[in-house]
Amino acid sequence: MFRLMKTIFLVERKNLKFKSIIFILILFIIGSFVYLENSQFRELEPGTAAEVVALNSALDQFRNVDATDSDVASPLYRNLISQSSNLANRTLGLVMEDEDTYIQGAIDLTEVRNEAYALDGFEEVAQFIPAYRQNQLDAALFTEIQTQEERLLVDNSNFPTYIILFLFALGYGWYLLVGIFSSDILLDETNHKSLVNGYPLSTASKLFAKLLSYFLFIFFCLVLTFTIAITSAAIIYNMDLSYPVALFNGNYPAIPVWQYIGIAFLYLLCLSLVAIAISILLNYCFKNLYIIIFVHFFVFFIVYLLPDLGKWMSFLPFNYLNFQTVADGSVAEITGNAAITLSNGFLTLLLSLLVIFLFIYWQFHRSQTKESRLKDDKGGRMS
Repeated sequence: MFRLMKTIFLVERKNLKFKSIIFILILFIIGSFVYLENSQFRELEPGTAAEVVALNSALDQFRNVDATDSDVASPLYRNLISQSSNLANRTLGLVMEDEDTYIQGAIDLTEVRNEAYALDGFEEVAQFIPAYRQNQLDAALFTEIQTQEERLLVDNSNFPTYIILFLFALGYGWYLLVGIFSSDILLDETNHKSLVNGYPLSTASKLFAKLLSYFLFIFFCLVLTFTIAITSAAIIYNMDLSYPVALFNGNYPAIPVWQYIGIAFLYLLCLSLVAIAISILLNYCFKNLYIIIFVHFFVFFIVYLLPDLGKWMSFLPFNYLNFQTVADGSVAEITGNAAITLSNGFLTLLLSLLVIFLFIYWQFHRSQTKESRLKDDKGGRMS
């Protein structure tokens, strides 16, 4: 089988798609650096200014209301006034370059906002207030920064912010990249049928060799991409692996950057296997490259097109094909299903792999049994 894998590598090494995926991954790395230097991604000053504008717009809904009059001012209005006060403390912390004032103001603001979500009339100002998910992520982040006495990252020219942006971009596109790359995993055997059929191996062994060859190449690309991205960021910005990153996993923990990198790497590896397995399944069912690519896109975007499916079927793998939206809780928010978490994502992807591989094995074993019976019948007739 290893000789067959070597042959597959030798035959496919000049294939355009093998060169293209490496080129695309390099673009991911360089593009992330370029975007970070020319954007306001996760910068505190423009972010705080945008929140001030949004909160003022919410307060405009309550014109001519006296906040001190309990008979006139609603609990929601008084809550918005309290939010405005805490937001002012954050702004003051930025202006005075006082990290403690900013962090404490940010924590107090998240606590006040938590009360707002349950108040009557919140729906009228919901568009001006960060979603509950985002507020919880902010609370986890700033609480951990305060607890660990980490420095406040005001600008985005730093190692943690680059890693977050890099994994944000890679997590969005990884499934589709691997899915398209492997979309002809069985179809291209027609180009090298004499080579593949020249090995005295069972169909299952040949299929496993093809799967393992593709996975090892993807694994190499992923390791290379992470190594180049992390090393480059460490050289440019100075490495900082302890800074907290908030994520959603049923609750809202804040973990160090190094742990976030490890989780992302393992998740993308699982996602790679799922994408390749789905490609094998689609190759077996359709045998048409364009239909296979279309199905990959459809499976990836179905959770956004039909969020109610995710609400009632959190155990299906299409909810977990985008690492970034699972990690920050966006999918859970869109579908209204808090069970769509990273932990459940790992479990669902692994179970999906098992089901797909068992189905593929059963189908190939059945077709091989049919071929053997036909050969036996022909041999019996000839004798």
